[in-house]
Amino acid sequence: MSEQLKQSEEFSKPIYIGEWRVYDIGATTVGDLIKNKIINSHTSDSGVLKKKPDALIVDTNKEIVLYVESKEDGKLNSDKQISDAIEQEFYTSKKVKAKIYAVRDSVKTIWMNPLTGNQILDEHGNKLLTNIHPSTNPKETEKLIKRILTSISPDNDKLLRQEYLNPTDLAVKIHQKLWITKNVSPSTALYTFVELFLFKYLSDLSVLKGMYSFEYLRGLYSDNSEIDVLNTYLSDNGARTKMKELFPIAADGTGIINGNVFHEDDGDAKIFRAILDTFKEYEEENGKFIHISKDFKSQLFESFLKQDSDSKNMGQFFTPLKIVDNMVRMVDLKPGMKVCDPACGVGKFLLESVGNRIGEFYEYDSKNKKINLGISLTGYDKYSEDNGDKTIILAKANAIIYFSKMLSENSSPEFAKQISTEFLNKSFILKRSTLGTLDTIEENKYDLILANPPYVVNGSAEMRKLTTDYKWGGLGIESMFLEWIVKSTRQGGTINLVIPDGILSNIANKTLKSKILEMCYLKSIISLPVKAFFNTPKKTYILTMEKKVKNADGTYPVQKDSVYTYICSSIGETLDSYRFDTPDNNDLKDAVDNYNLWRSSKPEIIKDVIIKRSNGRFKAIDISEFTPDKSWIIENWWNDEEKISIGLKKEVKKSSLKDFIDLISETQDLLEGIKGELECLK
Repeated sequence: MSEQLKQSEEFSKPIYIGEWRVYDIGATTVGDLIKNKIINSHTSDSGVLKKKPDALIVDTNKEIVLYVESKEDGKLNSDKQISDAIEQEFYTSKKVKAKIYAVRDSVKTIWMNPLTGNQILDEHGNKLLTNIHPSTNPKETEKLIKRILTSISPDNDKLLRQEYLNPTDLAVKIHQKLWITKNVSPSTALYTFVELFLFKYLSDLSVLKGMYSFEYLRGLYSDNSEIDVLNTYLSDNGARTKMKELFPIAADGTGIINGNVFHEDDGDAKIFRAILDTFKEYEEENGKFIHISKDFKSQLFESFLKQDSDSKNMGQFFTPLKIVDNMVRMVDLKPGMKVCDPACGVGKFLLESVGNRIGEFYEYDSKNKKINLGISLTGYDKYSEDNGDKTIILAKANAIIYFSKMLSENSSPEFAKQISTEFLNKSFILKRSTLGTLDTIEENKYDLILANPPYVVNGSAEMRKLTTDYKWGGLGIESMFLEWIVKSTRQGGTINLVIPDGILSNIANKTLKSKILEMCYLKSIISLPVKAFFNTPKKTYILTMEKKVKNADGTYPVQKDSVYTYICSSIGETLDSYRFDTPDNNDLKDAVDNYNLWRSSKPEIIKDVIIKRSNGRFKAIDISEFTPDKSWIIENWWNDEEKISIGLKKEVKKSSLKDFIDLISETQDLLEGIKGELECLK
């Protein structure tokens, strides 16, 4: 290993951009970088192996995000100088599969797309020359590089415009119309909006054509025959029926739309027309519903929840996107994996896990009329009297939006049926039994489980009476789900969950925690702030585990590594009903950035770096501290002075009446749960 590389590996003053590592190397060859496992090997070209990149930005998977060739000031002034500089290392950048290639001096940076060999342009079509400053301005550098990564492709060298179609205004308008005229809840309004959004969206994609299209139906209003137009939509030969044919109903009884949102009466006919007009007005201002942004897909559901003063009724639909995205960043997804969410709601965990890599994991073989599924997704949700089958229907509708590019490229009825039968109906499944997902443990099946399982104390004792499969005890339905999850994960698989504090603290969960320690490596516990969720003030944590691989004698190995713990006071948005973005106040992103460094490096090397970056929010806790009869609430390892320094503890003040009422409510839930457990034991 060269002396320069040895210096670069000294972590006393490393530079990081988020979770990416910046290597300022210069005198080290590509071959040495590969040999010392700094980057992955993608070439055996002897000429390339001898090359010496000036700097690299490398992700946690050891793939090169940015390959940099540095020049002295004054060497990038003429077109000839720029052309020569680009040519010098461009071939090398392609061979090592760098995602971006750049030539820079202290004034400007020439950005290149290795996929096309062309210079990258800004959104206005001008050559992108923005300089980067990883050391002095890492956040802006990260933003720019990520924007480039999401824009460039084999067909595009230009930064995508950042004005994305956002459903919030449209969603609010539709909800207001439905609430005023039909007095419907946000969940019903959401259900209605999604159905008519799909109608418009599939029409714009030309999946729905002719007499089944949005434009045709709206054109019938020229004679003001509202009732006839609604009847046409609802008829056996109408667009609604056509959508059901294109996306067939599964064995569990769910499709992308179920039931009748509108009825054939004068009031519904008028609101139906008003909604179609609202969609058309939105299109005229923003464009057709074809290229749907990630924000549109993700914020659609939250936009309705924010309008609900009593969000408990919709709580099962939602884990805030900021939490979902960061939990997805904590795990590795590879082709061939089986991924599950046993309480999937509208499917955000599953869909966000593949959302940015759909083109990598899924493709349509038009010749053989076959969808190749590189990742298997399985989401379960339970039928309830309050919400019926809405969650699974919304999950399937959500998935269609995520796969919009594939739909736009294959806008045929045959493809629609294929994606419905081969993907949607196999990926999102409604459980109609009393136990729901818990009725069958799927032993050692899944490579990755991402979930926010329900946590309910009341009624859990009655649930346990219906099955003998759950032996680990514990309070609440969440303890049964945790047992299901651990048992259903294959050996070597990963588990990343949102859990309530009771799992970590209640003495009734002693056996459950003992089994977790026996069967899993405890990787990380991240404390989320109170009110991180829309529908509950309950304290929650992100728990990350890896299921152990048994020894030859059938026993499990003993964990030696420390546990990564982190306390968050913010998640990147306000913790109220408005949920405004706060990009500069996001402990959760920092927690995940640091966790990814932790798991991709040797803890003894990276620990001091994370301590410095975390401003008192991180601790590496020895695994011996985690025993079954001890609370795992990580805040207990911070003393009062440390809690005050991170804003977790303030001066003692008198409790309010609301605090007292909340305490009584929580105590009552705990006592009822214990009573249920005692009844079961009796």
